[in-house]
Amino acid sequence: MADQRRTPVLGSLRVFVAAARTQSVTGAAAQLHLTHGAVSHQLRQLQDQLGIALFERHGRGLRLTANGAVYAEELARAFADIDQATDRLLANCDYRRLRVSCMPSFAARWLLPRLGNFIARHPEYDVEVQSSARLADIKGGEADVALRFGHGRYPGLSCRLLMRDWYYPVCSPEFRHRHQLASPSQLISLPLLRSPDEHWQPWFSAAGLVVDEPQRGAVFDDSSLMLMAAASGQGVALARHTLAVDDLASGRLLRPFTTIIESPLSYYLVSRPADEQQPAVVSFRDWLVQEAASYRPPAGEETPTAGGQRDESGSQ
Repeated sequence: MADQRRTPVLGSLRVFVAAARTQSVTGAAAQLHLTHGAVSHQLRQLQDQLGIALFERHGRGLRLTANGAVYAEELARAFADIDQATDRLLANCDYRRLRVSCMPSFAARWLLPRLGNFIARHPEYDVEVQSSARLADIKGGEADVALRFGHGRYPGLSCRLLMRDWYYPVCSPEFRHRHQLASPSQLISLPLLRSPDEHWQPWFSAAGLVVDEPQRGAVFDDSSLMLMAAASGQGVALARHTLAVDDLASGRLLRPFTTIIESPLSYYLVSRPADEQQPAVVSFRDWLVQEAASYRPPAGEETPTAGGQRDESGSQ
């Protein structure tokens, strides 16, 4: 068993190395943010424990003894090794878990079907998807990156535009066949599936119909659930292109009409400025930009702006 008398505490050794470097109690105290008395006490305690003089007085300063000089040099190398080992550990562990915040509908309909590709490319990262309608506090560290649907105004955060979006009605093939859906005017008498974030009236106007916003019918607080209801034949939903594009490709949903309206909101990737160059953030951003580049606008007759959509660019 090691002789505890010859194992000084780490704190006193750091004080000794600082005093050796500055050749001054005052200098060591300033460097370590300690009082003059605390440094003097730890130096005396260290020498008493070792039973060896490490310093001798030299005017108002200190001068290392021969033993002290050798000891200080070896300890300085040891502390440098400790600092480097700690840096390597943190470099390997920092951001190994990447926390991504986004809206439930976007997570379910767009991000998750594609996320496996990122995980396959970067198995070194554990991705944690935080799916919530509540905006995560990015500045406060609740997530590393966030996907936001808004106007791009995120003070104090780095922000990158990813994708625009468009709206149009969708329904199941069975629903269109059952109701012989051929004209937008037929929608007035059909069940319209609604979400607080997707308003029908701007699309009606673009389609040439003078119709107020529907006040009756099923309402879904999650757009993904609304699209599931539409795919099961429960009615016609006003869909965001990003959320419906995969179901359209698979044939679960179809577009009965060609009229589309552009959303005033777009998708943005946001993060703390200090984290922009973190390896996991860089990898995720580069992958996301690549995925967004393959996203194509819907074909159809477009009206530039849709009104009445909720801005999700609130405080982070």
